[in-house]
Amino acid sequence: MKNILKFTLFVTMLLSIQGCATHANFVKKYDAWVGQSISSLIGQIGYPDSTFTLPNKNKVYVYERSRVYSLPSPVISLGYGYGGLYGSYGLFGYEIDVIQETCKLFIETNKKGTITKWGSKGNHCVSQ
Repeated sequence: MKNILKFTLFVTMLLSIQGCATHANFVKKYDAWVGQSISSLIGQIGYPDSTFTLPNKNKVYVYERSRVYSLPSPVISLGYGYGGLYGSYGLFGYEIDVIQETCKLFIETNKKGTITKWGSKGNHCVSQ
C-alpha cells in the first residue's frame, strides 16, 4: 500500500509539472514569429536539424525533438502467485510503460528569410 501511495504522489507531481507545458502556448510562441527573420529565430532556439527548398523557392527549416522514457505502472493481479514483469508474490505488482514523445516543427521562409508560416506534427508539441 505504501508503494501505491508513493507512485500516486510521483504521478501527481509529474502531471503538475507538465501542466504548464501546453500546445496552446506552443502555437502562440510560433505564431508570434511569423513576419520575423529566420536569423533571429535561429539565434533564439538554435540551428535546425535539417532544411529543404520548396518548388516556389521558399526554404523550410525543420526542428525535431524526441524523448523516450519509462514509468512504472501498478498491476493488480486476481490472485496470489508468481507474476509481474520481474516476478513477485502477492496481489500487487509493477510493469514498465515506455512512452515516446515527438515533435517536428516546420518553419517556412520566403526568399528574403522572413518567416511566412509554420506547422508541426507529433504527439508532444508543447511550449511553456
